[in-house]
Amino acid sequence: MRIALILVAVAALAAGFGWNALNSFNHFATVERRFDGRCAPVTGIVGPEDIKIDARARRAFISSTDRRDPSARGAIYVFDLANPLAQSAWRDRTMGAPAEFRPLGVDYYEAEGVRRLFVVNEANASVELFDVGADGDLTHLETFSERRLTSPNNVAAVGPRSFYVTNDTTPHRDTVLARAHFLARTGAGHILYQDGVAWRMAAGGLRFANGVDVSPDGERLYAAETSGMAVRVYDRDIDTGALALMREIPLAAAPDNLNADETGDVWVGALPRPLDLPRIGADREARTASEVIRLRASGFIESVYRDPGEELSASTVGARLGDMLLIGALYDRKFLICDLPEPQLPESAPTESGPPESGRPEPRGRG
Repeated sequence: MRIALILVAVAALAAGFGWNALNSFNHFATVERRFDGRCAPVTGIVGPEDIKIDARARRAFISSTDRRDPSARGAIYVFDLANPLAQSAWRDRTMGAPAEFRPLGVDYYEAEGVRRLFVVNEANASVELFDVGADGDLTHLETFSERRLTSPNNVAAVGPRSFYVTNDTTPHRDTVLARAHFLARTGAGHILYQDGVAWRMAAGGLRFANGVDVSPDGERLYAAETSGMAVRVYDRDIDTGALALMREIPLAAAPDNLNADETGDVWVGALPRPLDLPRIGADREARTASEVIRLRASGFIESVYRDPGEELSASTVGARLGDMLLIGALYDRKFLICDLPEPQLPESAPTESGPPESGRPEPRGRG
């Protein structure tokens, strides 16, 4: 009888822990449609997981992989934002190199006539470096890999060959141990820095390190903690690349990819119900909610776009140029081009730790 009571007590504790874990990840939340602008779908691109805008050329680089097909090679597409339906938009710009290629996060760098695209390649746990032609075609230049880079997710370029890359968990994200880290919100993720010559650890202890970007002036680095449901803000030493944690901004959804725009605002593609992803990956008919959050330079947090999954399922990125917002997704065969509404006064109070940026920085050599 005593053993039976102990087993019942253990089962009850496990059930309680499971319920609390699901509830803490918003698993039972209802998401209602909310967006004051208008969106149009651009179909034909499978799994547009990350989007990076080249503001000068007014074009978008889109990372694409069919994540339901483990044998599929991914692609990088380039869309002219003045004419997104041009026939050239549906052509893979990598020209087949490298042969094994499943892209995740991307970043664009431009300075002094040098145009580069950095791409996380989950096929071989690396960062691929491409030269960007005037027409957007990509020439593969180099592959960066490192023994500590076991599960790369996103990249932020800071020079022609230098970058930060997130390693979401120390074990690969597809392992049972990595899933346990995610559910327990352990700090098994980190950020590595490649200065063009050598690798070094830039930051650790992140709860599933995901999207990463650098402010236009290069003095701040933003990193998404997906299981932590927060964005970390680091002070960045431009000369050495060293990072110092400044603050953490809690969010009501799980952040994925980040884009810092020319004003210093940070746009966050987010998952209101992140634990839906295994079900979505296994069932082509299943849907889950999407959200894009804006971290204003003034410190206000604004939910710009929310959808229960009817228009777009499992959003991963929001990228803004002027009054245009591009939203990508993990599995959908489309992305959205949205017209943002007229500017509104922020509805949310600034975080206690202060704004993600102060002032309006001067742009640096990036798209």
